[in-house]
This record gives sequence, structure tokens and C-alpha cells, in this order.
Amino acid sequence: MRKLEEQGYEVFLPMFTRWEKTTRGWSMRQQVMFPRYAFVRCSRSEQSIAPIRSTPGVTGLVKFGNTLAQIGHETLSAIRHLAERQARAADGTGSPFQPGEVVSVSDGPLKGMSGIVSSIAADRVVVLLKLLGREKPVVMPCEHVTSG
Repeated sequence: MRKLEEQGYEVFLPMFTRWEKTTRGWSMRQQVMFPRYAFVRCSRSEQSIAPIRSTPGVTGLVKFGNTLAQIGHETLSAIRHLAERQARAADGTGSPFQPGEVVSVSDGPLKGMSGIVSSIAADRVVVLLKLLGREKPVVMPCEHVTSG
């Protein structure tokens, strides 16, 4: 990416943030929205695309037959807006879970049970579990819960 920018091309690599469960608990991780693809545009109308092919890290250009693939301004703007909106939403989220979400208990004495997230705190989640025929709120570490 940097090499293309140094050559004067405009480059856009859309990213998104997702929650990932690790051995130390849940953490946020940046990921490329379209793995192995970036959007590149010549910054000047007379600029050749030939140097792109020889740039380290570039394996090829997307083509349909002999025609280079192009993406409309509206579509690219929508992708950019989606990436920016997702990044803002991820900045304000302190938990991988949302109230009302169905989760499964993946660790601890209640492993295997399913319930609904009632509320969330920094590293804990309150899950409504059906125990002895009644729904009971159970507080547990986020690491003990998985989506679905």
C-alpha cells in the first residue's frame, strides 16, 4: 500500500473491527474487509497503471477478459461510509455482546446452556438462563460466553 502511495496513486484498503476470542478473553482486532484486495486510482489522468503491476506485494489487477475492473464512485463511497461507521461503532463498544443477543455458555459450571444477554459491563455479562424452570440473571465473565 505504502509503495503505491509513494508512486502517487490513491489507495483505499477498507478495514473493519471485530471481536475475537483468545486464550486471554475477548479482544478487538482490525481486519481487512476484502482480503487480498485494495482499491487503487490514478491521481492524474495521464498516470500509467503499468507500475502497479511491478509494485512489491501486488499480484495482479482485477480484469474481466482484457478490461480492467472499475468500481463506481457511489459504490466506493458506500464502502468507505460503511467502514467509517463500523469503526466509530467499534470505538464505543466495550463488549462483544449486545443486550437481547442469544449466547451460549462455553466455560464454567453452566457450560452448554444458552440464554439471552440482559446487560453488559466492562468484563462481565449478565445472561438470563433458564434454571429450575425459571429465568434467572447470572453474572459471568465475558470469556465464558460465545455468540449463538
